Amino acid sequence: MLQVYNPDPPGYREMMQYEEDSQRASDAAEEKKQEILEELEDDKMVKIAAEAYGELYRTKYSGEADRIINEIVKAIGSGCNKEMTVGELISNLSSEAEKIVTDYIFTHAN
Repeated sequence: MLQVYNPDPPGYREMMQYEEDSQRASDAAEEKKQEILEELEDDKMVKIAAEAYGELYRTKYSGEADRIINEIVKAIGSGCNKEMTVGELISNLSSEAEKIVTDYIFTHAN
């Protein structure tokens, strides 16, 4: 009788399938996140971003939200024509405050 040699240990193929599925899910999540960030750059999500800043006001980082609003008011008052995207505003926050805002946006964006 001829015996077939299988070099893979038991469960190896299932483990590899699980790893591939996990990587696909991770890639899909990253792609969705990138799409949301691109929408932020195009200011398509201003309402959600404004709500996220509202969330920021309810935390210990409310001073940072005030600082961002002050920068916008100064730019408008000085007649600055430069357009700021939501993504640019978010990047001016501390990493903790930015996380609060981006988590809110990613949670509420469809």
